[in-house]
Amino acid sequence: MARWMTRDALPRIVTLYAALLLAAGVALAQAPRQPDAIFPVNAQALEGLPQVRIDITKEKAMRRELAPAEAAQSRLTIKIRDGQLYWGDRTGVPLTMTKSGSFTYLSSKEPGRYIRIQELNETLRYIEHVDMPFGSVTYWGELRVVLDK
Repeated sequence: MARWMTRDALPRIVTLYAALLLAAGVALAQAPRQPDAIFPVNAQALEGLPQVRIDITKEKAMRRELAPAEAAQSRLTIKIRDGQLYWGDRTGVPLTMTKSGSFTYLSSKEPGRYIRIQELNETLRYIEHVDMPFGSVTYWGELRVVLDK
């Protein structure tokens, strides 16, 4: 008689079946999903005005509120062309949009560069994060959607 047909085979078969179901569930959860659009169809750009800048190095973390002139110089611009998003005044790098819970992430193919967006009280708030050699810079601000005329 084959080993799998013995009396103690049923618990082994059930365990194997459960492991297969768990593996399939994990694979489905990690599969890329089509993100829900949070911007109007006729949006041509997103503009962010940062209010806070955080610089982090191995030695220290420094948080400071930005004066209007510095905020204007550090403005976030995301261009939208043919449904694709591009990091505006940085380098025109294409961005990939993914959704996780109440957050929308715009990620660069370059590691350590992303924008996280969340709608709070009908306002789009964002965090722009850029890794630097031996540190990082993070801006916190609000986004404005620029519509096609």
